[in-house]
Amino acid sequence: MRLVLVGAGRLSDTEVRYVDADGMHVDTSVAAVDAARLMTALPVRRIRSRAGQRHRPGLFWSATTRGHVPYESRLELDRLWLADFDPAVSWIAAQPMLLSGRDRDRLRRHVPDLLLTRTGLKPLVVDVKPAVFAARPEVAEVFAWTSRVCSAAGWDYEVWTGGDPIVLANVRSLSVVRRFVNGTPPGSVCMDRWSAMARAWDGSCPVDLSSPLTAAALQKASP
Repeated sequence: MRLVLVGAGRLSDTEVRYVDADGMHVDTSVAAVDAARLMTALPVRRIRSRAGQRHRPGLFWSATTRGHVPYESRLELDRLWLADFDPAVSWIAAQPMLLSGRDRDRLRRHVPDLLLTRTGLKPLVVDVKPAVFAARPEVAEVFAWTSRVCSAAGWDYEVWTGGDPIVLANVRSLSVVRRFVNGTPPGSVCMDRWSAMARAWDGSCPVDLSSPLTAAALQKASP
């Protein structure tokens, strides 16, 4: 079954196509989209892999969604780590929608990489692209149009070209506690250190991630 709401012309009439959590294909517009339904959308397109391709797609297990989120590249995987670590992010949708609409005299079609639902904040639409590619005029034009569409929808928009490698390494180190933040870890571990890492992961005890993470830094940040 497909729901169809027609629109064209203004940014608010930009067409939005997505697949909801029940697998239903929905065609609507920016002005009419059901935001709550869109936030949990399934990937609107299949992420393909083939021998010899430059990108490295895969599946990321998210503590936020308690399930797997697909990604198309290692850079996109880095952004997923940061989203999963962010306590404001309550849901992560990958390849969430196809946007189609007029940009002056051109017809544009674009699938953003991520849609992040955030507690107390606007939804955040994210495009992930290496800086050298994001700077290309034809790519920058698509991103500029997407930014305007998101503004018309009341969403925030971000072009992410990479993060601090130290911060990312620290987030990955802390992620060992993700599956057991509210439970007991398996095996024999130092519970004081585990508890400190769990508090750092869930945001209840912020820790400086701009420097390599150490046991002393965790202890200093703990109450």
